[in-house]
Amino acid sequence: MLVLLAFSFVAMAVNFESKVLSDYKGYVDVFNNYISTLEKTGKLDVNPTTSLQHVVYTIVNDLEPAAYYRWIRIRSFQIPSGAMGNFLNIDMQYISKNIYERYKSNDPVENISLSAFLVYAVGTLYRENIGQTDFPKSPTFAEAVFSLTSLVSKDAADVTKIYIQKSIGADGNTIGNYSYKQVNLKKILSLSLAKYYGGKLPADLSDAIKKIDFKVTHVDELNIGNSIAPLVSQSLTQEDINKAVDEFQSRVSKSMGNTARMIKLFISTGQSTSAAVQKALSSLKSSLKIQELLAANVVKSSVSRKFNNRIIKLEYKLASHSSSSGNLLFWRWLIYAILLLFFIFYKPQIIKHLLFVILAFEGVMILFGVDPMLNRFDSTMYGFLFVMTAFFSTLSWFGILSSKKMLPIISSSAVLALFVSMLFVPLYSDLPSTKMSQNKAFLSSPYMKMYENELYGENGILTYHLKNLNSNLISLRLDPYNFTSQTLSSYLSLTKKAGAYKGVISYPAALRINMDRYSPYFGYNNVATAMSSIRIVQERAKSVLSDIQKRLNLIKIREGMFAQTLDEIYTLSAPSLRNDIGNNVKKQISSGNLKEVSKSIDGIVKKADLLPEKAPNVHFFQTREGSKLFILISLLLISVTFFKRNWIYRFTFSIITAVGALMLLTPKAVEFFVEYGFPTYSHILQSGEGPNKVMILFTVIISLFVAFEALYTRLSGKKTLKKEEGKA
Repeated sequence: MLVLLAFSFVAMAVNFESKVLSDYKGYVDVFNNYISTLEKTGKLDVNPTTSLQHVVYTIVNDLEPAAYYRWIRIRSFQIPSGAMGNFLNIDMQYISKNIYERYKSNDPVENISLSAFLVYAVGTLYRENIGQTDFPKSPTFAEAVFSLTSLVSKDAADVTKIYIQKSIGADGNTIGNYSYKQVNLKKILSLSLAKYYGGKLPADLSDAIKKIDFKVTHVDELNIGNSIAPLVSQSLTQEDINKAVDEFQSRVSKSMGNTARMIKLFISTGQSTSAAVQKALSSLKSSLKIQELLAANVVKSSVSRKFNNRIIKLEYKLASHSSSSGNLLFWRWLIYAILLLFFIFYKPQIIKHLLFVILAFEGVMILFGVDPMLNRFDSTMYGFLFVMTAFFSTLSWFGILSSKKMLPIISSSAVLALFVSMLFVPLYSDLPSTKMSQNKAFLSSPYMKMYENELYGENGILTYHLKNLNSNLISLRLDPYNFTSQTLSSYLSLTKKAGAYKGVISYPAALRINMDRYSPYFGYNNVATAMSSIRIVQERAKSVLSDIQKRLNLIKIREGMFAQTLDEIYTLSAPSLRNDIGNNVKKQISSGNLKEVSKSIDGIVKKADLLPEKAPNVHFFQTREGSKLFILISLLLISVTFFKRNWIYRFTFSIITAVGALMLLTPKAVEFFVEYGFPTYSHILQSGEGPNKVMILFTVIISLFVAFEALYTRLSGKKTLKKEEGKA
């Protein structure tokens, strides 16, 4: 029996970890499969059959409107500097928390698996391997663990309280197989009273205590979930129970000491022994409940500590199930560095050949092997490449101009112009099917509410501009008011103090200040004081006029900023969103000082509403294939400027660039890069939608021209060499 009991506890001990790990692995496998399908086809056309698949399916479907939300959000408005504190930082951690709150179940153990999976999902979007420390850093996982730990420690305390109740003779069944020692309440009371009677109780007092009925109630009924009960049993030890019972006995002993003093006091006032005992013990029942609760709670810290140790071990296991095989292509950067350093010191004469091999290999890797848009390290390296390209190529280009060789000048200038134009000319322009009005999934998603709140919520961008406008309108009103109520009042107070002021005469349409023209205040001897007072009024009037003009200018600027922001938002907004924005703006300008500019604001809204709805433009560096082509053009620019003397550079990279440009014509599903850490927005090109064929054609033509120029330079160089050899 002992062996079977021990085996059952071991089985329960691994049940929690094995269930979490099994569910987590199931989440991860299904998620990776769905993400792969979504990236390849631009849609998730699957039929989930299990509850786990359904959860992952709905979460993955949530990623598309989340990506679209951020895609639209970044392109619709910019948060003004100094206003960052007014806006929530909505990142994937925030969205992960939102997803968790919507999909968590009533089982806290299952929620551990779900929250751990969301850590993996977010890490995958950041293209990072998940380590043990990533789990406790996640607010979602931390919340799930805290919720489960709190339940385990609370239920452990409740189980302990049952054993404390049993220790004083309560009826009912226990939970678990813990032992407990009896706590004799009558004996504790007798020992406490004996201190007042020389160590031995009087017979009548001893008989009165024997007749006491403490009326110990039935043990509390507990409702512990099936998934929590084993965790409580595994975390609550016999030592914890013993410690809690000892704590209860200690507390009861102190309480009984006070009760004994009260019995002694009641007896000394002439009350009967039986009455004194009953009166002193009248509040003992409620006191015992309090002592039970306080004593049971001492196990919480111990149980929480042991359970948290299990969570830490679980985090390591989750991390081991999360680690990927690793991207072997990452190590190519280290190999490049080692080879360059080795040959710089030992065979510097072949560095130019090695550099060509490295760059050519990297060009092929860009075409077929790496994802420069989403790999953080690669994107950092390529970002450095862009800066280096712009710097060295510009310097080298001036040297080509001074050579006065027509073909190199034309080829290098064309590639430089192509490189610059790639920064500004879009790859996809106003794709109809990516307009907000066409994205039903986004319009009905929680992310639409997030976007609306960022537009016209309490701290929305439009609300922000209207609040600033309202603040300037208040200041505009205060400037002339303060001049009238303070400066002019101060001047009149001076005249009154000097005896020149008589009062104000009120006419139906005018006011007249009645002054004593013969007052010494206006006399020759006081003219300096009068001039000084008038000069103060004059200076303050000039200052007020200047302030009013500044306020008027600021109001116009604020109106312009509001109009510009509204135009940018309306350009990308569906008609339903425009209607909601318009209604909210009308509500805000219908009260307070904004009523004074309501016509102007209303005109701005109506003008913005006439703008046709558009989809955001997508630049080359915002798609996977486009970013690859942009990098290849950078390599081509280096080859025609910095490596201009080596025709093989120009020829090789021109061919690779032409292939990269032609590859842009083939994709049907396009991934738009949104923001680092957010999912890409996948889109299937519809009929009539396609890339900027003019730019692609120019890229191919320029690449082929560079290839021609490289071959021509090589052949003409050979002819020149033969002529020189013939002459020799």
